[in-house]
Amino acid sequence: MQYRRLSGTDLDVSVICLGPMRAAAQEPGNDERSRAGERALRRALDLGVNFLHSSYEYGTRWMMGRALQDHPKRHDLHHVIKVPVPDFTDGDRFDEPKFRLRVEEALRELHAERIAVLQWMWRSEPNSDACRLPLLGRIADDVAAAFEKLRDQGKAGHLFTFPYTVACAEAAIATGKFAGLLAYYNLIEMEMAPLFADLERRRMGFIGIRPLYEGLLTDERATPMAGDRFADPQYAPALAKRRQIAETFRREIGGSMTAFALRSALAAPVVASLVVGLNRPEQVEGIVQALEGPSPSPEVVRRAQELWRAGV
Repeated sequence: MQYRRLSGTDLDVSVICLGPMRAAAQEPGNDERSRAGERALRRALDLGVNFLHSSYEYGTRWMMGRALQDHPKRHDLHHVIKVPVPDFTDGDRFDEPKFRLRVEEALRELHAERIAVLQWMWRSEPNSDACRLPLLGRIADDVAAAFEKLRDQGKAGHLFTFPYTVACAEAAIATGKFAGLLAYYNLIEMEMAPLFADLERRRMGFIGIRPLYEGLLTDERATPMAGDRFADPQYAPALAKRRQIAETFRREIGGSMTAFALRSALAAPVVASLVVGLNRPEQVEGIVQALEGPSPSPEVVRRAQELWRAGV
């Protein structure tokens, strides 16, 4: 397993951040799906993954807690959790007790002494830049103050944010309140790439989310399968983009779109880790194997960004 320093922090994290979003039933039990998810988590730890992503919204922390409670590597792990405060129904108001609650419950459920990274999210209704940009200006100081209390108590390490849009990302960076960003980043969604130079200059970190575009940029998704969600017409533009990428980078992709997509996402030095949802041990092993080998050259990454800017 490869490790990178997450800029803006004191953390050396695995380049894969395991996100068991759908790896278990939402209620504790012993069903096959949940057992497979627990085996996947344990296999990831065996293979060197030390970075885990979770949220109370997913309802799968009970499985994670069951696996981690007595695990010998429990104290070596770095956790990143979602902290959506304010949420959609909070009336554009920052609630410090709710912010603290999300951290306290994660500490308890994950059997952790500290949450390494808080993925703070500010939501509004409607969840548009017109609402969210002025909201950030009103509450950023309160958010930072609430985080600093938790940090000083040893319960939280670093404050990152998930900004939804480039405009919100730029506004969040400008506040100086955050150590880094978490955002969607893959060969189809490269909106955040133009910000990487500024992040590096400011020594801020970046964690990429859905590097495989919900599984579309994997070897198994060359064409939609029967009953597959990608058969839905809403995914037609993304499928067209995948085909264009496959044609443009046929030689570089070689035998694995999965490997090419992951290595491309990690080619930017500022990208420390990628959040990948893995539900079975064989998926974990396949992803770890896909990471073996050289990263695409800067020229290939430049061409990929040009393809994205051209609308693929």
